[in-house]
Amino acid sequence: MSPIFEHSSTVRAGDIEFRFSVELAQNIPLQLDCFVEPLPEPAESALVRCVIRNAQGQPFTLDSITVEWQVPIVDMHGLYFGGNPKWELTYLPFWNTEKTVAAHTGVPYLSLIHRDGSNRLAVGSFDQLTETRLTAELSEMTRCYHFRLTKPSNGAVNGQTLVTDGRWEETLFVSRAQAPWPDVLKAYVRHYDATTKPRLMPVPESAYAPVFCSWTAIHHDVSHAWVLRNARLAAELGFGTWITDDGWFTEEGKFADYSVAGDWQPSEAKFPDMHEHVAQVQALGLRYILWVAPFMVGYDSDAAQRHAALLTDGREPIRFYNLSPWHDETQAIVSALLHRLVHDYGLDGLKIDFIDSVPPHSQRITGARPEPLGRRIFDILDETIHDLLADQPDLLIEFRNTYSNLASRSYANIYRCSDVPINPTLNRWQATMLRLLTPDRAVHLDPALWHPVDSAENVAVHLINLLVGVPMVSIELEEYPQAHLDLIRHWIGFYNAHRTTLAFGRFQPLLGVGSIPLIRFDSPDETIVALYEDVDVSLPEAAPLVWLLNASTRPYIALHGDGLTGVRQVQVYDRFGALVRDEAVTLPTARLAVEVGGSVQIGV
Repeated sequence: MSPIFEHSSTVRAGDIEFRFSVELAQNIPLQLDCFVEPLPEPAESALVRCVIRNAQGQPFTLDSITVEWQVPIVDMHGLYFGGNPKWELTYLPFWNTEKTVAAHTGVPYLSLIHRDGSNRLAVGSFDQLTETRLTAELSEMTRCYHFRLTKPSNGAVNGQTLVTDGRWEETLFVSRAQAPWPDVLKAYVRHYDATTKPRLMPVPESAYAPVFCSWTAIHHDVSHAWVLRNARLAAELGFGTWITDDGWFTEEGKFADYSVAGDWQPSEAKFPDMHEHVAQVQALGLRYILWVAPFMVGYDSDAAQRHAALLTDGREPIRFYNLSPWHDETQAIVSALLHRLVHDYGLDGLKIDFIDSVPPHSQRITGARPEPLGRRIFDILDETIHDLLADQPDLLIEFRNTYSNLASRSYANIYRCSDVPINPTLNRWQATMLRLLTPDRAVHLDPALWHPVDSAENVAVHLINLLVGVPMVSIELEEYPQAHLDLIRHWIGFYNAHRTTLAFGRFQPLLGVGSIPLIRFDSPDETIVALYEDVDVSLPEAAPLVWLLNASTRPYIALHGDGLTGVRQVQVYDRFGALVRDEAVTLPTARLAVEVGGSVQIGV
């Protein structure tokens, strides 16, 4: 075994000391120059940089980079650890908490927060690509949180190293600003963008059209006839985009079994002419998106034999391998696949799935390139999608939230919540987290699903929850009562009529400890407040027109604040959008009666 040489250096940013350490097998004159660059905003924020270079100017290879720091747990009550952090915001996780991030999973960012939602310490790496392990240890002995950032996280497993051209730089965003944690998160993204200037995939307005998806409605039994029947209804109800999900390539799919995926040819029995099928759906006024997992190769697919020399770790319980991103042949296969689907079938976009199912510890098989896994996945998708954009600039690419991060903005313009079909509260939470992290992407809700015998009240509440992002629904429309279809028509219509405010206006969620009681949307012309819990609505200021949407459990809205005073014209609507009352009301008033699932419009 070759000897390992270690080098380290420390630097202090305010009251936090950061220790940078590297290990390598080469005995060379390595220099670690660490310094702090104060930022103009937010307060008490800086970039902490460590430049690692060979004094001889020659390339070198790092076995690992580690950054360590600690902070006393004072005035801290929750941890935002990136991704989908609902449980983390409610308390400080005990002992060891860790996550692995890379271009295809997670965000290298964390924030310790006060119970009022304000930041106490935020740290985020500017390296969005390299597979990195973030570890947080709450120590009883020291009463401190001890943090460690290690890259590449998979070196001990598969021998991954970091090959340099003679220089490597680590940059951390560090903030002690006692500002709302979402504002500090936005500052991190803002400074990352200003420093690295990433090439971002454009987001066309069509990305914000409400979506109907086949998945939870029918799963693998999707077919040409089923799609056309439901697409006609979906178009009439106000949807603008159709997604045909998993199942289009197999006659008999099994839930959580991807053994036949990987050949990506339409089932002749279900879709005898895919190009004509897509054209018929588009003729209804719907854009057409198709599901695909480009790295996935099922155990029983023809591709498993054809690409046997390129297969690396996948997910054994659901029976698939992955194409090795470290190989140039994989880049050619993925590129050819996505070009074929888009061009041969006339698609408007792709729902690209299971990107995060390429494990960071995947085996580096013979012929692997030296770059980290995250770098290779980024390069494959970035080059492929931008080639497609040259011919189709309004192309839609959807990613699931587990790999919806800052890196993915280069090749995805739609970020979607994941796998919460009958859970509107968690759906709303995930969408809010995505909008706070990446306000420049179209954030889609996970397809809403509910039982056909559920009450009109519950369905209306479910649909109001969808307004936090781009609504998506997946039910078998022909099997649901007319009342449910009428509710869908009304609330999808409300979203379409107010899309400028809901999708592009100022987004202001009221964040509790693990909850979002209400969300406010503002544009110059109107204010919309969606109420999700039994709390009062305060409007210290508001636009000339105000909408209040009642998804609480109370048949009224308690309203106060100086933004609405004097005599105002108030229209109260039931959950179907029918006018119940139209009257002049002197504001402020203690309560406005409106049924659960209904709405109130307050004008001049």
